[in-house]
Formats: sequence, structure tokens, C-alpha cells
Amino acid sequence: MKLSRKVTVGLLAAAATLGGIAMPATASAATKYGQVRVCSGSNETVKFFLVGENQHGDWAGSRFWEIAPHGCTTASDYWWTLGRSVEFHHRKPSTGWRWEPRVLPANGNKNGSTITLHIG
Repeated sequence: MKLSRKVTVGLLAAAATLGGIAMPATASAATKYGQVRVCSGSNETVKFFLVGENQHGDWAGSRFWEIAPHGCTTASDYWWTLGRSVEFHHRKPSTGWRWEPRVLPANGNKNGSTITLHIG
């Protein structure tokens, strides 16, 4: 689920006041959440979206993003449960839609981390 503009602005304001970074609120101190950044080694533009468990404990899908050839795009404003997998759906014009499960590691990552996935 996408964070509302009001919540996002509130998080950024709190972070600026406290000198920290904006992070999602957690339901449990042990649960961590992160954003996903996808980097492509392809000569083609890649379109993608993610489906998984978000910071509210809901199974949800994201909006679509595009990655320029040999570029990276962060799926910002979407927070996924670390230590679980997401469905990574992607499409290159030459291959059509494909999907694969990708684990978002919790070990070695803090709450609010950005996890980088790579696609060829």
C-alpha cells in the first residue's frame, strides 16, 4: 500500500527535526521493512512491479516503474517486509512479461534499508 502524501510529508518533517532518515513505522520492533531498487544490465527499457507483504502486513502490489537501459530505479514509497520474498514482475520488449520470487534479506539490513535487485 502506498503511503499517503500527508504521512510521507509527516515522516520527512519528523526526520528533518530529529536529523534522521524517513522510515516506515513498524508493527513490531523485530520486523524490518525496506524499499527495493532494481538495476538493469539490459540494452532495453525494463518495466517492472512488485507484489509482496508491505509494512501494514497486507499482501499488495505496487505501481509500475521503468528502468532506462543500463540504469537503476528505486520503487520509492513502497515498503516491503525484509526477510521475505516478493514477486518481481518484469518485462523487456523483446521477451514479454516474466516473474520470479526474490528474497529481500533482513540479515545485514536495517529497518528502512534499500535492497538492490539486479536483472540482466
